[in-house]
Amino acid sequence: MADLPASGSAKRTTLAEDVRALIASPRDLWLVYLATLFEFLGVYATLPTLPLWLTSDFGMSDQRAGWWTGAFSTVLTIFVFVVGSIADAIGVRTTLLLSLALAAAARLAMALAPAEGPAIAALLSFGLAYAMSKPVLQTAVQRASDERTRAFAFSLWYVSFNVSAALSGPFVIDVCRRAFLDHATGQLVRRAVRLPILGERMMTANGAIMGTGVVFAALAFVVVLALRKDFEHRTRPGGAAAEKRASPLAVLRDVLGDRAFWRFMVLLFFLAIVRMTFQHMYLTWPKYIVREQGESFPVGAVWSLNSVLILVLAPLGTVLTRDRAPFQVVLLGALISAVSPFILCFGSTMPLQIAMAIVLTVGEALWSPRLYEYNVAIAPRGREATYVSLAALPQFLSTLLVGPASGYLLATFCPASGPRHAQIMWALIGASTLIGPLGIWLGRDWLTSPPPDRR
Repeated sequence: MADLPASGSAKRTTLAEDVRALIASPRDLWLVYLATLFEFLGVYATLPTLPLWLTSDFGMSDQRAGWWTGAFSTVLTIFVFVVGSIADAIGVRTTLLLSLALAAAARLAMALAPAEGPAIAALLSFGLAYAMSKPVLQTAVQRASDERTRAFAFSLWYVSFNVSAALSGPFVIDVCRRAFLDHATGQLVRRAVRLPILGERMMTANGAIMGTGVVFAALAFVVVLALRKDFEHRTRPGGAAAEKRASPLAVLRDVLGDRAFWRFMVLLFFLAIVRMTFQHMYLTWPKYIVREQGESFPVGAVWSLNSVLILVLAPLGTVLTRDRAPFQVVLLGALISAVSPFILCFGSTMPLQIAMAIVLTVGEALWSPRLYEYNVAIAPRGREATYVSLAALPQFLSTLLVGPASGYLLATFCPASGPRHAQIMWALIGASTLIGPLGIWLGRDWLTSPPPDRR
C-alpha cells in the first residue's frame, strides 16, 4: 500500500525497451528487490498484528494500545527525517545491514517479551528499524539503477512490497492464527513452541507472527550482504560529484522558499487525512472484525485483497487515466478511498468486508501512482527528490493521529464485551476522512495554478 516512489525524469520508452534495459541492470538491483520482498513480508505481517498483540498478549485497554501505536508512529516520523543523512554518511549497504539486524532483534524481543515494559521497548526499537529500512531501500533502488531504467526500476520496487503484503496475510498471519486456534472454544490459546537455540517457549499467535518476522529480516540481511560494497556508485559516473555541489542546507533553503512547495504541503496535509482510512484498516479494523466475527475470521486473507488487487488495478488505472491531469486523478482516487469506510456501516458480513477492500483499493490505484507524477510536475528541476521524499509524511502523520483515535473509537463503539455500535464508528471514520478530498476540491484552483515565477 506504499506510494510509488521517485524515479527521476527519464524519457518515455516502450515496455519492451524498459524490460531489456532492466535485464541488463547490475545484479545489485535484483538483490535489492529480493531484500525488499523478504523484509516487507515481516513488516506487513507485524503492522496489523500490533493492536491485537498489545491488547490480547499484555492486557492493554484499547485506549492504551492506541497511544502506544501512536508513540511507535512518533518514533517513525522523527527518525525518517534523519535516516537519509546517516545513509549518506556511512553508506546505503551498511545502513541496510544495521536496520535489518535491528529489525530481527526487535521482532524477536516482541515475540518473546515476558511483560509490558520489555514489549514497549521492543516495539519502539522496531520503529527505528522500520524507519531506516524503507527509505534506504528506496535509495538503494535509485543507486542501483541508471537514468534509463529508473522509472521501470521503481515500478518493480512498488510491486515487490505489494507482493509481500499480498503473501503476508494468508500465508503468515492466518497460518499462525490457525495454528493457535482452539477449535473447541473458537479462541486463540498459548502453545509450546520449540525454537532453535532458545528451546521450548510458550507463545501466542501474535508472538508467533512477530517471530516469523525474525526469519524474514535474517533472510533480507543475507541478501544485502551479497550487495557489492561499491554498488551505489557504479551507475552514477558523474552524479555523485554533481550532487555534492549543493549542501543539504542550501537545498532545504531553496525548497522552503519555493511557493510550489507550500502548495505541495497543503495537498499532502489533505492526503494525510485520506491516508487515515488505510491506517484505520491496520489499527482499527482487525480488532473490530475479530470482535464482530470471532477469532477464526481470516483477517490476513481479507486484508491481503488490497495488495493483490493493487498489482492489477494500479497499472490499469494509470493506462485508463493517462490523458487526465494528475491532479484530477488524485482527487478522484482520494474521494473513492475516503468513502470506503461507509460500506462497513451496513454490517460486518464477509461480502461487506470484501466490498470495502475493493472500493478502498480502486481509489488507491488511482491516486497513489499519479501522486508521484504530480510531485515531479510541480517540483523545480534538481529538487524532485526532495519533494518526493516528503510524500512519506502523510503515512507517518496519519498513523500518529489514528493510533490514539482508534483506541477511543473501539472502546466506545466496539468494546471487547458489552453493546456495540460499530456502524457509528465507521460513519465517524468515513466522515473524518472525507475532509481530505473535500479540502482538495475546494482548493483546486490554488493548488493547480502555477506560482508567478513558474508561468
